[in-house]
Amino acid sequence: MTVNDVVDAAWQRIMAWLHRHTPITAATLRPPAPADDIRAVQDAVGLPFPDDLLAWWRLMDGVDDDTDYRTAFTLPGGYMPLPVTRAHEEWASLSAHPGEDCCQADGQHQRAAGDATFGFCTALLPICHALDGAVLAIDLRPGTDHGCVIAWMAQAGAHRTTWASVSALLTDTAQRLDRHTTTETPPRPGEPTVREDGALTWA
Repeated sequence: MTVNDVVDAAWQRIMAWLHRHTPITAATLRPPAPADDIRAVQDAVGLPFPDDLLAWWRLMDGVDDDTDYRTAFTLPGGYMPLPVTRAHEEWASLSAHPGEDCCQADGQHQRAAGDATFGFCTALLPICHALDGAVLAIDLRPGTDHGCVIAWMAQAGAHRTTWASVSALLTDTAQRLDRHTTTETPPRPGEPTVREDGALTWA
């Protein structure tokens, strides 16, 4: 099974669950990202993007959280997928002040993919954000963990998550949704639940 197949299968499971259990949240997902938007952020960052990220963007372009962020689709941890243009803007804004503990003047990096940093590394590409200002980013630094998912907050810096890739993030999300049951009260931490207003949230 190719990376594209893994992403497609996981996303189909996620969308099927959303349409069945929380159509109000399913409606906040945007259609596939325009190819021009994807090329623009690739050209700006200037580093290879993982195939699974590109495959995901070809399926959706983040969420429409301007209408009502309270019902927007989120991944575990409460992270909303960013539209590609917003990912581009977030990267440009955060990269304006590169972390000196990793980023060098010549564009190289002192730390490998997956390593923690205090400042924001310019090789981190934000793909999701939370209401508290935290972001999930793809680590584009060289190394065996290239493409892993990093969590970053201004106060805490960057540290790797349990997700080794976008594929792993989506597969884990699909598995958590498939395990959802309304009989377990209260839900376990990290498990999905459907609020009274019909929106998806995470315990």
